[in-house]
Amino acid sequence: MTHRNSFLSGRAAGWLIALALLLAAGAAAAQQDPPGRVGRIDIQQGAVSFSPAGGNDWFEANANRPITTGDRLWTDRDARAELHLGADTLRLDEQTGITVSELDDDTARITASQGRLQLRVREELGGRRLEIGTPNLAAVVDGPGDYRIESDPAAGITRVAVASGRLTLFGEGGESVALGAHQQLVAAGRNLAAASGAPTGDDNGFDRWVAERDRSEEQSISARYVSREVVGYQQLDAYGDWQSDPTYGNVWYPRGVDAEWAPYRDGQWVDVAPWGWTWVDAAPWGFAPAHYGRWARIGPRWGWVPGQRHVRPVYSPALVGFVGGAAGASANLAIGGGRHGVGWFPLAPGEAWRPGYRASQRYVDEANRAAFQRQIAARQGGFAHQQVPGAVTVVPSDQFGRGPAGRRDVVRLPANQLSGVPVGMGAPIPLGDHGRGGFGRPGMPPPPQAAMQARQFEQVQQVQQARQIQQQQIQQRAVQAQAAQAQAIQAQQMQMLQQAQQAQQMQQAQRLQQAQQMQQAQQLQQAQQMQQMQQMQQAQQIQRQQIEAQQRAAQAQAQAQAQAQAHQQMQQQAMRQQQEAQQRAAQAQAQQLQAMQQLQAQRAQQQVQAQQQMLQAQQAQAHAIRQAQEIQQRAAQAPQQQRMPQRSGIPAPGQQQQPDRP
Repeated sequence: MTHRNSFLSGRAAGWLIALALLLAAGAAAAQQDPPGRVGRIDIQQGAVSFSPAGGNDWFEANANRPITTGDRLWTDRDARAELHLGADTLRLDEQTGITVSELDDDTARITASQGRLQLRVREELGGRRLEIGTPNLAAVVDGPGDYRIESDPAAGITRVAVASGRLTLFGEGGESVALGAHQQLVAAGRNLAAASGAPTGDDNGFDRWVAERDRSEEQSISARYVSREVVGYQQLDAYGDWQSDPTYGNVWYPRGVDAEWAPYRDGQWVDVAPWGWTWVDAAPWGFAPAHYGRWARIGPRWGWVPGQRHVRPVYSPALVGFVGGAAGASANLAIGGGRHGVGWFPLAPGEAWRPGYRASQRYVDEANRAAFQRQIAARQGGFAHQQVPGAVTVVPSDQFGRGPAGRRDVVRLPANQLSGVPVGMGAPIPLGDHGRGGFGRPGMPPPPQAAMQARQFEQVQQVQQARQIQQQQIQQRAVQAQAAQAQAIQAQQMQMLQQAQQAQQMQQAQRLQQAQQMQQAQQLQQAQQMQQMQQMQQAQQIQRQQIEAQQRAAQAQAQAQAQAQAHQQMQQQAMRQQQEAQQRAAQAQAQQLQAMQQLQAQRAQQQVQAQQQMLQAQQAQAHAIRQAQEIQQRAAQAPQQQRMPQRSGIPAPGQQQQPDRP
């Protein structure tokens, strides 16, 4: 059992070493990709200065110059600045100095040398690390919320207040304190020692300014159409309008541009590490449309197509195609007079972008996937805007990267001269010091005391980083020693394992021979059992056949009986039908006889009625005849009565007195 446990531990060590190598290889592969997230100074008031990474010069801050690792910002007296890092917002009060110590897809680490800042985190971090460092502590944000951090290096204290959300404070010795909503801490020294006093009140309107900026962001119309990770979207509301297009979906159109304007026309090229040549637009709204999405020519207007709203956007230094050769090659676009120029045009929706610097295919795929809102087929045989009049901007090669590209520097070339020139995704101009880092007028540097404190803080951090590197190296050497020891133990265990395997193989051969013999005996026994089973099956089959024959005979007899019964039932039914027919015939005869009798009775009754009517007529006729006769008799007797003597009231002899007729 002990040997097995040692062997497993050796194998585990081997797996750990292999895993470490794989992780190192993955880290090396990831390091070749520049970050897909940058910062931008969205709003600035007063004197805000900027110092690019790797230099000590200070320039006036330019809103459209991307902020990345190593860059520094300083707000002078009565100045303020708002910095966006993806969807997170960092607002600086006056006399505040920060250094962007690290900014990439997974980490944002800001070092505040002095001053007051407000941090608003909108969304869940999702594994990302967001840290604000001061001269005496580090604040690691744990979730969305609003955070206030004030650093006073002269007093050696840092004030941290959490309006909403949660964060954890870390001291130099590994101490930690968690703060939730409506909690605060004033820490002195580097070990999170609580200091007396409360955070200073807002005596210069910084809180009101922060509240106004929050309300402005909440009311943004462009946030309905693009992700809040698209840096610079806030400026689109005041300088353009959104419309729906049947081909491209939601499209943003800039206002106030002239007829000769084209994307990437007004601005300059600056060498910004690690991307190299980066377009810095001159328009206040020019950051987002220059580094995300695509531009489309819709009728006579240029419209910006932002891409998918629910896909994490990836920052690109410039989404253009360069006319005049691939990146690193010499410019070969002739502009006349023996001179050469460099031209560029915006990529259209559906046209894939590939950077002119070293990057992995994963990085390229993510950048293009975020930009394609709808599946639009790329133009066959070239680029959509390469031959569009006025879409290509051309400047002399010696003017490229040496300041803003003014309209007077733009060279106009006919479209046929641009159609046959190769197109690359990188500028065909070597990187040089003339375009690197900052640009513009000199800015106000931090005061000597703040600069000295910042340098001291940076030196402390460098010492700490050096110590961390030494510890990491010591740990690596310890890991390597353990790995070597584990390899030696593993080699011994492998030898012992081989011997054990040989013994196991011999035992397995013996067991195999015994198994073969047992298998043969089992096969013989199985053959006998199979023969017996076959005989039993044959007997069972004969018995089943007999039973089936008996069942068939019984079924045939039952069928015959059923047929006889059916025949008898049919005869009975026929007799019943015949009887019913006879009954119906007798009923019909009776009904016919009854009808004839009724008819005869009716006729006899009619004859009697006719005779009665004739008799009544005869009687009426006889009565009429008698009346006529009586009238005639009276008429005949009337003259005789007139001739006979009459006495008053006494009739003549032999004459009867006639009654008066009515």
